[in-house]
Amino acid sequence: MKTIISIAVLTLAISVQSFSSSYEEAMAANLQKISNLKTVAEFTALASQFERIANAEPGKWHPRYYAAYCYLNPVTNIEMSVDDKHKLLDLAQAQMDILLKSFQSESEIYALQSLIYQMRITDMSKGFKYTSMSFDALEQAEKLNSNNPRVYYLRGTNTFHMPKAFGGGKEKAKALFEKAAGLFENQKQENTFEPAWGSDHNKQMLALCDIADE
Repeated sequence: MKTIISIAVLTLAISVQSFSSSYEEAMAANLQKISNLKTVAEFTALASQFERIANAEPGKWHPRYYAAYCYLNPVTNIEMSVDDKHKLLDLAQAQMDILLKSFQSESEIYALQSLIYQMRITDMSKGFKYTSMSFDALEQAEKLNSNNPRVYYLRGTNTFHMPKAFGGGKEKAKALFEKAAGLFENQKQENTFEPAWGSDHNKQMLALCDIADE
């Protein structure tokens, strides 16, 4: 009897280990693909793959986070109509809504939510609403992790594009980009799935702060 129990326990342990290994391999393979994608179709296809992993692993936030990230990425990097941008942002938001219900203690989720709000500002009429929502999300992200560099990078981009009359401008944005740069440099990822985006664009924005207005 003890032998049967021991075999059952061992079989279960091997099964769990194999499933965990399969998850990590699938995540790693998909993450490697992101930097090579060039079209909306490619990004949405990869988002669907992350969604499938998320559905199989409801206790992990990274898969659905990257599904949202894949829907969002083309909006920031590929030319498209305003309507198409909002369609992709709607898909990203659908993933975020699920994440925000189940993982309310993850700073990175709120930081990505802030970026989605930023990308909603496709005309002047949306500026006040989504800028305010973006800052609110960043406040929550900062409360959860004050060393998250994306908090200050995103706050810097908001501030950079905000009129000086409302507390924006290059000078105030520069201090935020500088803080983000230091945190990016010292950031230690707990695992290979941790978000690492924002550093390169933060450097570009910091350089823009030193260019005199014409």
